[in-house]
Amino acid sequence: MRPALPIAIAGLVALTGAACPKGDKVNGPPRRSTELPLPRNGDIAVQEELDAARRAGTVAAYDLFIARNRRHPLAAVARRERARLLAPPR
Repeated sequence: MRPALPIAIAGLVALTGAACPKGDKVNGPPRRSTELPLPRNGDIAVQEELDAARRAGTVAAYDLFIARNRRHPLAAVARRERARLLAPPR
């Protein structure tokens, strides 16, 4: 009775498709889920980080933003806003 067990397991594996992960001749290759969210736009994250620096209103917050996003176009905006913080009051 023991030899039937491996045969039964092999039959179950074949039925579940575990033995054929790349698809089969009837259904073709497995399809990707279309319910996955699209990747987030990196510019939105950078804008949110600049907004956080503005809310903090400190030179250190602007320094951190500039250090993390040195080549992003918003870094120039952050440098101007940081310079305004350092400028003496009129």
